[in-house]
Amino acid sequence: MSRAKRTILMLVVIELLLGGLWFYLAHLATTTPGTDPAAQKVIGQTMGGAMGLILGLSPFLYLLARSNDRKAAKKGE
Repeated sequence: MSRAKRTILMLVVIELLLGGLWFYLAHLATTTPGTDPAAQKVIGQTMGGAMGLILGLSPFLYLLARSNDRKAAKKGE
């Protein structure tokens, strides 16, 4: 499997894990008595920021992996 495909696969896995963690924390904040009403907003902003950062870096990571694939292919010739 090429580095570019592995990069895409790992980015999808990381995003799914962050989404699952977001869902878990939001559920925990709603079901736990005595939590601050602003907890869901803070959780949403934090997890949304983390997911946005990963998605923002993903094109650069993909291009870097594709470049490394091309360099490896040239070395193998």
